[in-house]
Amino acid sequence: MKPFSQKTSSLFFGLCLFLAASVPRLFSLGAHWTSDEAGWLDHSTVFMTAVEMGAFSETLVTFHPGVITMWLAALRTLFTEPHISVQDLALARWFIGVALLIGIGVAMVLLYRLFGRWVAVIGAAFLSFSPLFLAQSRRVHTDALAAIFVLLTVLSLLLYCCGEAQKRRYLVGSGIAYGLACLAKSNSLILLLWVPICFLLFRNREETWRQFFLRGLGTGLCFLSCTLLTVFALWPFFWNPTFLIGGLCLLAVTLLAYRELQKGAYQRLWLYLASVVVVGVVSGYMVRTVWSVFDGVAWAIATPHNLQHFFLGQALYDPGWLFYPLVLCINTAPLALPLAFGGCLFLWRRRHAWSRNGQEGYARQFRTALALVAVVLLFTLCLSLTSKKFSRYLLPAFPIIEILAAIGLFEFLKWGYSYIDSRFGTGANAQKLTFSIVTILCLALIQILPVLRLHPYYGTYYNLGFKLTDIRKIITVPAGAGYDLAAKYLNKKTNARELYVQTFPQSAQFFLPYFTGHMYWTDAGEEDVPDYEVVHIRESQAGWVPQMGTLNGELEHVITLNGIDYVWIYRIP
Repeated sequence: MKPFSQKTSSLFFGLCLFLAASVPRLFSLGAHWTSDEAGWLDHSTVFMTAVEMGAFSETLVTFHPGVITMWLAALRTLFTEPHISVQDLALARWFIGVALLIGIGVAMVLLYRLFGRWVAVIGAAFLSFSPLFLAQSRRVHTDALAAIFVLLTVLSLLLYCCGEAQKRRYLVGSGIAYGLACLAKSNSLILLLWVPICFLLFRNREETWRQFFLRGLGTGLCFLSCTLLTVFALWPFFWNPTFLIGGLCLLAVTLLAYRELQKGAYQRLWLYLASVVVVGVVSGYMVRTVWSVFDGVAWAIATPHNLQHFFLGQALYDPGWLFYPLVLCINTAPLALPLAFGGCLFLWRRRHAWSRNGQEGYARQFRTALALVAVVLLFTLCLSLTSKKFSRYLLPAFPIIEILAAIGLFEFLKWGYSYIDSRFGTGANAQKLTFSIVTILCLALIQILPVLRLHPYYGTYYNLGFKLTDIRKIITVPAGAGYDLAAKYLNKKTNARELYVQTFPQSAQFFLPYFTGHMYWTDAGEEDVPDYEVVHIRESQAGWVPQMGTLNGELEHVITLNGIDYVWIYRIP
């Protein structure tokens, strides 16, 4: 009866989490138009039109490459005519939200295999309400999809390295997930640096370095083969006879390599040579074919953004090395980093426990935690080397931090239970229940509720630890947040359709879809005087437009989000 009870409770918690995670991702999706979303709606329309016409060579739309985003956003064309509108945006966001919810569910299952039921439940809860991840989940963009597929790649490969039953299927799953990550966004290529680190962390000390190298090479080739096959299967650009033949050869080599791994060996020289040759030739031809993708990546690495950041009191094109470490502090919930550090510290202190009781639990979990930390450090370091920086570029590191925080909270609960047992005896169930309830309430009040209360403007969240300072003087606030509320305020005017409103040109994309009147641009040089001028804090931070506006208007209304004045509406005499 006990296993049934555990299974039932796990399903119940999983269902509750799924419903809770669905609400912020699938409701109020028409609010807050953000940057680049109009472009991705247009990209998805071009992509789907090319697929329908059989012009597969035209599906190389952008270097991101954003293939998964375009597939999901293009699903809206099955239900409505494609156009750039709030309704179109909301429908595209809905499909992306559903895909991300499925990804969170799969991650919960993998966490259950790695760490057990409670870490899986806590990790799924942390992941569902991670502020930056949640904000990006509500956008027609590439970052949230890349982050969830990177997470699935990492967890699947860790399960393979940990030697779980039927572990080879996790190797195939990790390769497929990594193919999806690379199709989602090109910065997922950073994870290739992590794969050999993961293999090294889980090296069997009983095998020689030669055996380790041969086994790692065979495993890596199988991983890369699954990745390439996924890319060929889902990107129509590769739907041609040449890549069909290459894909079939790659599939044959992959099946042979997989069979060798099932036998626990990979010793045949001819199989090594065949694998290296086939994977090398196919990879080289693929890179040459889509060289514009890698050329675009090189351009993004070396070229700062054409819009300035506001960072530590200065307007900069490249905010420098401190940017991403500060992003990790500002965009995580208050308990995430302390719990993650505490979980790693606890596992480090217990890393030798397996040698005393004959079990590998803590030693394996410590290596797993080290591998997760390596992902965060690699993305932070590699992205800091680039000249173009945005908070969302570091998004793949945030789900990893939430998993580490879940481990930390679970170990804290275990420590609390052991302390209660030592203080009150093993039968102190009431004290344990009280301790659990207090912990969950603190977690909800500090970690989750401050995020949910911002619905649907989750991008305006920042760590509660920065409440004592003015966040506007530290880092750029989200572009466009509050423009929809300003438009709705002006739409309530009796003569809204006759009103003329002036905004900064690059902000028109955030305001115009919601406004029923007419617009002027700040630098267009119109002779007529508009009725209102709308100024956003992002424009004021970068020095594009003074906070008081350019027309000496009278302040009529202020849009405030998360305690920050975001938009000022000035009535022009």
